[in-house]
Amino acid sequence: MMRAAVVIAEPGGKHLEVRQVPKPQPGPGQVLVQVAFAGVCGSDTHGFLDTEGTSRADGLIMSHEISGTIAEHGPGVSDPPVGTRVTVDPQVVCGQCPACRKGWISICDHKQVLGSSLRGFVQGGMAEYVVTHQATVHPVPPSVTDEQAALIEPLANALHTVRRAEVQPGDNVVVLGAGPLGLCMVQCLRNTAARVIAVTDPSETRRNLALLCGADIAWDPRTTDVEASVLELTSGRGADVVIESVGIEATYRQAITVVRKRGRVMFFGAVQPEVSLPLLPILHKELSLIGCTGANDETGPAIELVAAGKVDLSAMTGTVAGLNDAESAIRAQLEPGYSSVKLLIDPRRQHMAS
Repeated sequence: MMRAAVVIAEPGGKHLEVRQVPKPQPGPGQVLVQVAFAGVCGSDTHGFLDTEGTSRADGLIMSHEISGTIAEHGPGVSDPPVGTRVTVDPQVVCGQCPACRKGWISICDHKQVLGSSLRGFVQGGMAEYVVTHQATVHPVPPSVTDEQAALIEPLANALHTVRRAEVQPGDNVVVLGAGPLGLCMVQCLRNTAARVIAVTDPSETRRNLALLCGADIAWDPRTTDVEASVLELTSGRGADVVIESVGIEATYRQAITVVRKRGRVMFFGAVQPEVSLPLLPILHKELSLIGCTGANDETGPAIELVAAGKVDLSAMTGTVAGLNDAESAIRAQLEPGYSSVKLLIDPRRQHMAS
């Protein structure tokens, strides 16, 4: 048996209940990972708090941002060796669909994700142990801490987004939103030949972190005319690349407004299932709108960036909670004045770190 924080859906809403549940057993091609840290993604928070949503359903163990140690091999598996520290790519793909055959695993026709019940039920990392496929675990070197290893998954997503943006030497880039993904994107952009990286976020803490992560400018969208500021920055042209990392209609519309003619707009944030966009600017500016979901083959490169010191994830780790405090820590993220950037769950810990 093992301890796990399990989603319980009742008529009044959802809550997390720490239960003793059967310890999972690895099958053929699988490994058992003893969880060190499980990150709480915005999709976990919104899915859990959405009382009608099905992405975080009754009986689910959440979290797809996982670091830990190989504890046991399933039949036919001998690598990585037991005791190896790893990070986990949470994508469960079929390997047979047209997208997989092209190597586009992030858009596999049948993709499932650990810690999500959106496309079938796959238990995640908010527990003492998790089972995953051998191919999804990636060893991390000693220079990468367990906390950092739990953030490799969002970093890989950010790296995928920046790669698809095809940032060119001298490009001016605007990142809308300085949450964990936005901050990862800033650090990935800093490793490109971008000329200026500008970030917007209403949180002073996150704006300051964006500057520490390599942004040149950080604007408060509540007090700054972002469109006018971008035009001034770019001599009236607009940004070459805009990355939307918030996920609401207002920032998607803003992205269309501040990008230059024939510029590239990266769509990543996803809080609202639908947004309305102005059509004429898209047509008349001949914009390229590029969607992103998950990483493709960026987990290994993301580990290398952290190990080489080219990306620093340590500043992003804010609150560490135990399983017993997981629900209160998740709900606290919505309280006014909440400033912690990333919430990690440590299944070995009973309560919140002091």
